[in-house]
Amino acid sequence: MSSPTRNVVLALVGLVVGLLTARYLFTPIEQFRLQSPYGYYTAVVSSYRLWQLLPAMPGQSSDKPGHVHIIDQAGRSFGSMPVPTISQARELQWIEHGARIKLVGAWNFRDGFYAYWNDDQTALITRNLN
Repeated sequence: MSSPTRNVVLALVGLVVGLLTARYLFTPIEQFRLQSPYGYYTAVVSSYRLWQLLPAMPGQSSDKPGHVHIIDQAGRSFGSMPVPTISQARELQWIEHGARIKLVGAWNFRDGFYAYWNDDQTALITRNLN
Protein backbone atom coordinates (compact mmCIF):
# COMPACT_ATOMS: atom_id res chain seq x y z
CA MET A 1 0.00 0.00 0.00
CA SER A 2 1.40 3.38 -0.95
CA SER A 3 2.10 5.99 1.69
CA PRO A 4 -0.71 8.46 0.71
CA THR A 5 -3.30 5.65 0.61
CA ARG A 6 -2.06 4.31 3.94
CA ASN A 7 -2.34 7.78 5.49
CA VAL A 8 -5.92 8.16 4.24
CA VAL A 9 -6.89 4.75 5.63
CA LEU A 10 -5.27 5.54 8.99
CA ALA A 11 -7.05 8.92 9.10
CA LEU A 12 -10.41 7.29 8.36
CA VAL A 13 -9.87 4.61 11.00
CA GLY A 14 -8.88 7.30 13.50
CA LEU A 15 -11.98 9.31 12.64
CA VAL A 16 -14.28 6.30 13.06
CA VAL A 17 -12.68 5.36 16.40
CA GLY A 18 -12.98 8.98 17.58
CA LEU A 19 -16.67 9.18 16.61
CA LEU A 20 -17.49 5.87 18.29
CA THR A 21 -15.66 6.94 21.44
CA ALA A 22 -17.50 10.27 21.52
CA ARG A 23 -20.84 8.51 21.03
CA TYR A 24 -20.03 6.13 23.88
CA LEU A 25 -18.91 8.88 26.28
CA PHE A 26 -21.88 11.15 25.58
CA THR A 27 -24.59 8.51 25.90
CA PRO A 28 -27.01 9.52 28.69
CA ILE A 29 -27.23 7.04 31.57
CA GLU A 30 -30.32 7.10 33.78
CA GLN A 31 -29.50 7.82 37.43
CA PHE A 32 -32.94 7.72 39.05
CA ARG A 33 -36.62 8.59 38.56
CA LEU A 34 -38.96 10.80 40.57
CA GLN A 35 -42.68 10.04 40.35
CA SER A 36 -45.34 12.76 40.68
CA PRO A 37 -47.70 12.31 43.66
CA TYR A 38 -50.57 10.93 41.54
CA GLY A 39 -48.34 9.00 39.16
CA TYR A 40 -49.21 10.99 36.02
CA TYR A 41 -45.67 12.25 35.41
CA THR A 42 -42.15 10.95 35.90
CA ALA A 43 -38.92 12.94 36.04
CA VAL A 44 -36.04 10.92 34.59
CA VAL A 45 -32.64 12.12 35.83
CA SER A 46 -29.62 11.21 33.72
CA SER A 47 -26.01 12.15 33.14
CA TYR A 48 -23.52 11.38 30.41
CA ARG A 49 -21.45 8.22 30.70
CA LEU A 50 -18.34 10.42 30.65
CA TRP A 51 -19.15 11.63 34.18
CA GLN A 52 -19.45 8.00 35.37
CA LEU A 53 -15.89 7.29 34.26
CA LEU A 54 -14.24 10.30 35.91
CA PRO A 55 -12.98 9.70 39.44
CA ALA A 56 -14.74 11.33 42.40
CA MET A 57 -14.19 11.38 46.12
CA PRO A 58 -16.57 9.29 48.24
CA GLY A 59 -19.92 11.04 48.51
CA GLN A 60 -19.29 13.33 45.53
CA SER A 61 -20.70 11.19 42.72
CA SER A 62 -23.94 13.21 42.77
CA ASP A 63 -21.97 16.42 42.14
CA LYS A 64 -21.75 15.62 38.43
CA PRO A 65 -23.94 17.56 35.96
CA GLY A 66 -27.02 15.99 34.42
CA HIS A 67 -30.43 16.49 32.84
CA VAL A 68 -34.00 16.15 34.09
CA HIS A 69 -36.50 14.95 31.50
CA ILE A 70 -40.23 14.80 32.33
CA ILE A 71 -42.53 12.30 30.65
CA ASP A 72 -46.17 11.35 31.23
CA GLN A 73 -47.72 7.88 31.56
CA ALA A 74 -48.02 7.56 27.77
CA GLY A 75 -44.32 8.38 27.33
CA ARG A 76 -44.88 11.89 25.89
CA SER A 77 -42.04 14.29 26.57
CA PHE A 78 -42.54 17.49 28.55
CA GLY A 79 -39.02 18.74 27.95
CA SER A 80 -35.58 18.41 29.41
CA MET A 81 -33.39 20.86 31.27
CA PRO A 82 -29.82 20.70 32.51
CA VAL A 83 -29.02 20.62 36.22
CA PRO A 84 -25.59 21.69 37.50
CA THR A 85 -25.48 18.68 39.83
CA ILE A 86 -27.49 15.47 39.98
CA SER A 87 -28.19 16.13 43.66
CA GLN A 88 -30.16 19.27 42.72
CA ALA A 89 -32.58 17.11 40.75
CA ARG A 90 -33.67 15.52 44.03
CA GLU A 91 -35.06 18.95 44.99
CA LEU A 92 -37.71 18.68 42.24
CA GLN A 93 -41.11 19.73 43.57
CA TRP A 94 -44.36 18.76 41.90
CA ILE A 95 -46.65 21.80 41.87
CA GLU A 96 -50.12 22.41 40.49
CA HIS A 97 -49.89 22.14 36.68
CA GLY A 98 -46.15 21.47 36.65
CA ALA A 99 -42.89 20.97 38.46
CA ARG A 100 -39.92 23.06 39.54
CA ILE A 101 -36.36 22.74 40.69
CA LYS A 102 -35.23 25.56 42.94
CA LEU A 103 -32.62 27.82 41.28
CA VAL A 104 -32.75 25.76 38.06
CA GLY A 105 -36.11 26.04 36.29
CA ALA A 106 -39.77 25.02 36.05
CA TRP A 107 -42.30 23.24 33.85
CA ASN A 108 -45.82 24.52 33.25
CA PHE A 109 -47.84 21.64 31.77
CA ARG A 110 -51.10 23.58 31.49
CA ASP A 111 -49.66 26.51 29.52
CA GLY A 112 -47.28 24.28 27.54
CA PHE A 113 -43.80 25.58 28.29
CA TYR A 114 -40.77 25.14 30.50
CA ALA A 115 -37.98 27.54 31.41
CA TYR A 116 -34.56 27.26 32.98
CA TRP A 117 -31.56 29.47 33.71
CA ASN A 118 -28.43 29.28 31.59
CA ASP A 119 -25.14 28.09 33.13
CA ASP A 120 -24.09 31.49 34.48
CA GLN A 121 -27.62 32.42 35.67
CA THR A 122 -27.81 35.53 33.43
CA ALA A 123 -30.58 34.51 31.02
CA LEU A 124 -33.82 32.57 31.32
CA ILE A 125 -34.25 30.07 28.47
CA THR A 126 -37.89 29.32 27.62
CA ARG A 127 -39.05 26.39 25.46
CA ASN A 128 -42.52 25.38 24.25
CA LEU A 129 -43.65 21.83 24.91
CA ASN A 130 -45.17 21.41 21.45
